[in-house]
Amino acid sequence: MTILHNDEPQSMKGVYPESHNCIDCGYNTAPGCPPRELAEFLMNRDGNVPMTYTRDSEVYIVRNAVWKAAGMEPWGGCLCIPCLERRIGRRLRPKDFEYGHPLNWSELPCTERLRDRREGVAR
Repeated sequence: MTILHNDEPQSMKGVYPESHNCIDCGYNTAPGCPPRELAEFLMNRDGNVPMTYTRDSEVYIVRNAVWKAAGMEPWGGCLCIPCLERRIGRRLRPKDFEYGHPLNWSELPCTERLRDRREGVAR
């Protein structure tokens, strides 16, 4: 059964952030992606949530231990790279990123600072 064949509205809570703005400084980490409320509306309307990644995007997945060290709950919001590094007290390294996750692929457009930190993370 797809979302198009389900009469119940689908929630993206727990799999999609409420907002893509950094909860510490307000930087929009995913300017080409809709916030959760709009994404849920689009998903329930036709199953399509358009997402565009640009050189201004800081979309990534770090290992659970890194996210927890930053004082973050799973899907508890977004952090830009400088704010995440400030919270953990050090510069991010490639091994901090979740290996093989599509949001960490080097082909995905992103800021230079994110590209620099995750360099060497493989598919």
